[in-house]
Amino acid sequence: MLKHQFILPALVVLGFLSSCSTPESLRSFDSETWKEDRYGCEGKRGELADDFEEIRKELYGQKEYVLRNLLGKPDSEELLERSQRIYFYYLEPGTQCADRSALSEANRVEVRINSLGKVSEVTYKEPFKAAKAD
Repeated sequence: MLKHQFILPALVVLGFLSSCSTPESLRSFDSETWKEDRYGCEGKRGELADDFEEIRKELYGQKEYVLRNLLGKPDSEELLERSQRIYFYYLEPGTQCADRSALSEANRVEVRINSLGKVSEVTYKEPFKAAKAD
């Protein structure tokens, strides 16, 4: 009988843990390399821009924790009215590498999080240009 008392709580915990993971469709993205290149100063995020573009539309509707699991802590964020936020992730080196307190003119991904904590918009500061195959 004592064994059965632990089964239900264990299943509940497993359910919570699996709900916090990154969805299968986003797992092909090199999240670790993206996270290591804080503020885009090493240029690694720029190299991942094509891969990011492939998953960009899949981010719509995802919860904030999924975004943070995938891309890490934002380089900067802006608080908007009605509990909305915009997360900024730089794609290339710029003035943000020297002064992290101010927004840079470097190209960046801008992710809008709505008041429900879901991704509602994913855009670039400048239009994205896919790398051309040679």
